[in-house]
Amino acid sequence: MLPFLMLVFLVGYFSGCSTPKNYKILSFFFDGVPNPVSEPAVLAADTVDQPVAAGESPQVLVQNTATKIQPHPPYHDRQCGSCHDQSVMGKLLKPLPELCYQCHEDFDTKYKALHGPVGGGQCNMCHSPHMSANQHLLTRTEKALCLYCHDPITVLNDSYHADANDIDCIVCHNPHGGENRNLLR
Repeated sequence: MLPFLMLVFLVGYFSGCSTPKNYKILSFFFDGVPNPVSEPAVLAADTVDQPVAAGESPQVLVQNTATKIQPHPPYHDRQCGSCHDQSVMGKLLKPLPELCYQCHEDFDTKYKALHGPVGGGQCNMCHSPHMSANQHLLTRTEKALCLYCHDPITVLNDSYHADANDIDCIVCHNPHGGENRNLLR
């Protein structure tokens, strides 16, 4: 067992995981090494709306799908090193939301009240870090995303939401924060 582990360590150490010439070596020993010369895999339409926990990878990948996929620019441009530590597979350069705030607006200082996931630094509860079939890299469509965490019966039975069946939540609520705890626009 020890010689095998030494071999795996040496292969990983000397080949790295981001160059085309080393892809054949790494993919021989490890499943799931992304091919640096092919197009990035896209999520199948039936997996895009599934939640992906931090550090977990999607279960189903396909090369082509009829769904229009919105890629995150660094992922699309194969700039993995702008978010990930290239020496430790899968490790982020900075914790969330600090990593996101390198390029995106810092909501911590913009609003008095923050939406729970924003305040908790969990951008990936609502946004996919790589790609999505939804606008703004959302993990679900807008209303489905809100009602995934907020109880639909409680929300829709509230007198303020009596006529809101066909309206997206973000028409009235800011999804990131606001001046009060209801995050009204």
